[in-house]
Order: sequence, then structure tokens, then C-alpha cells
Amino acid sequence: MSTNKSSILKPLVLGPALLFAATIFAEDSVALADAAPRANGVSEPATVFLVDDQTGEELAQKHGIRPIAIEDLDVLINGVVNGNTPVRLFHQAVDEDAADNATAQMEFRPYAGEKPVKKVAVNLPISQLSEANKAYAAKRAVWQKGVRDYQLRLASEVEGFIRQVTETQGSVSERFDKMLLARKGRDFNRSDIYGSVANASRLLGTQGRRFLVLNTDAIDLPAKGKPRTTPLTAKELDPAVELIFVNTSRLPEQAPMFAGLPNPRHHANSMKEAMELVVELVTPKPGSEAATGERK
Repeated sequence: MSTNKSSILKPLVLGPALLFAATIFAEDSVALADAAPRANGVSEPATVFLVDDQTGEELAQKHGIRPIAIEDLDVLINGVVNGNTPVRLFHQAVDEDAADNATAQMEFRPYAGEKPVKKVAVNLPISQLSEANKAYAAKRAVWQKGVRDYQLRLASEVEGFIRQVTETQGSVSERFDKMLLARKGRDFNRSDIYGSVANASRLLGTQGRRFLVLNTDAIDLPAKGKPRTTPLTAKELDPAVELIFVNTSRLPEQAPMFAGLPNPRHHANSMKEAMELVVELVTPKPGSEAATGERK
């Protein structure tokens, strides 16, 4: 962000789709049966960290950057839930000092329960068929409860994640507005991008495939200390972390902090496009080692 702004971006306005989770997970028992086989062939875990910059109107004007919306998360979470890759999601909003920033997180694990109970063999003697049906019904009820309990827990986690993201976005915007009012409209530095990246680097860890989604202009202007004007080192950001820059100008990719880094790079023009890209990247291709669970 630049420090010359006439106003601050207002908090994200929520639509009625806050709990899309209710529709995502409201399948009947027949549809639930399709979820069980995901326990086989689970692929390498992935971690996704979303850096969400809403620190100024020029982000949208100059770079097409807008705060992450519920509809964007819908794309990502739907894709993750329908796959067989364990995924951990993090979200952190950019503000003036990333040292104490709230981080929303959600961890998705594919259903690891048993497969659906096999139906009763119709060629059983009639004398045994009644008892076999009773046993089948009892086992099926236990299995269905296990799958439904899994989906209820997942729906609750989805809801919690979305509410955390929304709360953080609103709190940051509200605080910025109060600060601007107290300063009689005089602008101030409020983009600790380096701090956000440092937090992401720590939380992304060292295992599995990792993605850093940069929904920001990548201009470091913290309230405390000097702006970062040199490239990140391998110690500060693992070269294996994949970077996804979200903008329409392609200027953030050229920011000093990311200049010359060996990290794999991707570009998306919008958060929706970025979320679709993440889903594609974490989804094993048919016939691949990750998709089949076999080593070649």
C-alpha cells in the first residue's frame, strides 16, 4: 500500500451465503456412501496460507486487489472437501504490525472411516435372511452415523473458519478508520508485509506442498521499523514454498522482497482464480503417484 490515501477500504459486506456449509454437507445417505472410499489413496498433505491485504483503496484501483470474499473461500473449501488431499488453511489480514495478528485456520482431513456396509446376499437360505437383514441394518446405521458425524464436524470447522476471516477483516478495517479519524485524515503506514510473510513462513512449516497466496501489492510499509527493500533469504522463506501472486497489474511480483527468489511462481488475476488454481495444484492428476497411492 502507499501512504497517500484519501480514505480506507471499508469492512467486507457479508452476503446471505455465510453458511454455505449447510448446503455443502446436506447430502442424503446415498450421496454419503461416495465419501467413504476417500480413505484410500490419500495424497501428500498441503498447506495454504492466505495473505489478505485490505489496507487501501489504491490496491483495487492500481492492482485489482480486493479483500478475500466468502465466495472465494467457497471455491477453495468446496474443492478441498471434494478431494482426497489433507489441507491446512491459514488466513491472515495485513495491518500495521503483524507481530500480534490473528490467524484463522482450518484443517481438512479426508474421511478415513470404513467403506459402506455390503448388502445382504439374496441367495441366503430364507431361514437366515431375516437375521442377516437385521445385522445389516444395525451395521449400516453405525456406519451412517460415523459419516454424518464426520460431516457435521467438518461443517462446523468451515463455519468457524469463515467467521474468523470475516471478524478479522472487519476488525482491521474498523481500527484503520478510527486511526484515520483520530489523525484528522492524515495517512499512516499500515502494511507490515514482511511481518505477514514471516508469520506465513513459520506456519507453513517444512513438510508437504506449501502455497503462499499473496493478495497484496507487496509494498512493505510497517508502522514500526524500516520497510524491507531487499529480497527474502532462503532462511526467511523456504525456496520450496510456491508463491501465488493475486493482482491484475503484475507489479507485486516485481516487489523488492520477492525479486529473484527461486520459489515456484504462479499468477492469478483474482482471488477466485487463485482459489481455483490452488485446488488444481493440490489435486493429484489421474494415474499419478499421489492419486494412486503407489510409488513408481
